[in-house]
Amino acid sequence: MTMPNERFPEPSAPQPSAARLTVQCPGCEAELIVDTATGAVLWHQPLPAPPPPSLDELVKSQDAKRQEVAQRFERERRALNDRGRVLDEKVKESLKRVDPSAPPPLRPIDLD
Repeated sequence: MTMPNERFPEPSAPQPSAARLTVQCPGCEAELIVDTATGAVLWHQPLPAPPPPSLDELVKSQDAKRQEVAQRFERERRALNDRGRVLDEKVKESLKRVDPSAPPPLRPIDLD
């Protein structure tokens, strides 16, 4: 004859299914079964992993990435070539707006 142990009580009877709630996780979209009384997750069923892509799909995606990188590189190269011209135009425009009769601004070193 076994006596109930005070430190390890006998497991309680399973709760009826009405005390359980099935929800979908917003982060991983897994199915969760939650105990409504305690809020504990009783079961976590993750989504099945998608099938791996085929070799042809991988090659096509790599070709698309390679073309995108080449286009971005060419665009940046053209922008770098035009940078000197753009800076010259900015300086010329700012010189047009300077009042020649205005005194030069004070520099911090002039205040010492």
